[in-house]
Amino acid sequence: MRFTLALLFAVLTFAATAFAWSKEDYEIFDLVSALETAEGKGVDFYNHIGVDPSATTSEITKAYRKKSLTLHPDKNPGVKNIQERFARLGVIAQILRSPEGRERYNFFHKNGVPRWRGTGYYYSRYRPTLSHTLLFLTLLTSGFHYLVLNLNYRKHQRRIEYFVSSARSAAGVVISGDKGGVNVNVNGIGRRRKVRVPMVEGNEGAGTLELIVSGDQVFLPHDDGSLEPLTGLAQPPRITQTWFFNLIILSLNKTISRLPPSIQSSLPSFLRPSPIHHTGDNEVGADDDDEEDGDGSSTIDTPTPAPRVRNTVNGKGRGSRNGTTPRDSPATTELESDGGIATPSGEGKKKKAGAGKAAAMRRRKLGLKK
Repeated sequence: MRFTLALLFAVLTFAATAFAWSKEDYEIFDLVSALETAEGKGVDFYNHIGVDPSATTSEITKAYRKKSLTLHPDKNPGVKNIQERFARLGVIAQILRSPEGRERYNFFHKNGVPRWRGTGYYYSRYRPTLSHTLLFLTLLTSGFHYLVLNLNYRKHQRRIEYFVSSARSAAGVVISGDKGGVNVNVNGIGRRRKVRVPMVEGNEGAGTLELIVSGDQVFLPHDDGSLEPLTGLAQPPRITQTWFFNLIILSLNKTISRLPPSIQSSLPSFLRPSPIHHTGDNEVGADDDDEEDGDGSSTIDTPTPAPRVRNTVNGKGRGSRNGTTPRDSPATTELESDGGIATPSGEGKKKKAGAGKAAAMRRRKLGLKK
C-alpha cells in the first residue's frame, strides 16, 4: 500500500514538473501580453518585426534592423514609452533568431498563449452557458431514458418468448424449420386449446397464467371473449417515448385544449386533442333505457320470482338438465373458439366490451403495460 502511494506521488510530481512553465515560457508570455497592450490586440512577434513565420534567420535580422531604425529613441524624441518599445523589439528579435526560443514561441503561436489569471498563466477554458448546460442534460437524460426503455423491451420480449414456447409445448404444437420455411405440426388443428403456463419457469407453485393456443398462435384471453396475440404485447421503444418528447406533447395538448372549438376544428387532425370518453352513470342509464324500450316495462317494476333467481344462480333452469359444463367438454371448446359470452337466462343486461379484472390480472402477471 505504501509503495503504491509513493509511486503515485512520484508520477504526479513528475507530471507537475513536466507540465510546468519554464523561465523562457514566462518571458514569452510577458512579451506577448505587453506587445498586445502596446501595439494592439492580435499583434505577434512576426508581424511586429515585419516577416512571415517561415522567414529565415537572415531575413529576421534584416527586418529587425529596418524596424529598429523607425523605433530608435534618438529618432523619436518625446514619444511616450519609446524606450520600452525599442527594448521589447530587441528581445523579440533575439528570441526569433534563437532556434530553441523560436521553436518554443512557434508552439505557443500555433496552440495559443496562456493568459494571466491573477495567480499565474492559464489557458482560457470553454465555459458553457445555462442553455448549453440544459441542452446537454436533456440529451443525456433522454438517451439514458431510451436505453432503459430498450432494456425493458428486451426483457418483455424474453418473457413473452418463454410464455409462447411453454404454451405451444403444453398444447402439443411443434414448430421446426428455419426462418425461410416453417413447418408447423399441431395436434388437433382447428381447435383452440386452453393451457396454463407457470409464471416462473420450472416453478409450479409461483402461479400460472391462462393462455389460448390456436394453431401456432398464442393469445391472451379477455373477459369479453376477445383474444389478443401475445407476441404483440411488447412494442419496440421509440425516441418519442422519452420524457422530453412526452413533456412537449403534454404541453401542446394542454395548450390546444384551451383554444376555442372553432380554432381547434381548423387545426390538422394530428394536432387536435383526442376526445375523452366518459364512463359512468350516463352509460348505465343509457343501457337501462334500452332495456326498458325493448321489454316494454321497467326492470325495477317487474320483480323476478325468488325460486327462478335461485335456479338461475345455481345454473339450473327449464330445458337444461345440468347448468354446469365440464371443463374439458366440447361445449367449452366451442365457446372458446367462437369467443362468445354465455348468459344464464338469455335475457338481461348487455355485457360491455373491454378488458375486465381478470384480463388486467393476466397483464400484471405478464409484467407488461398497455
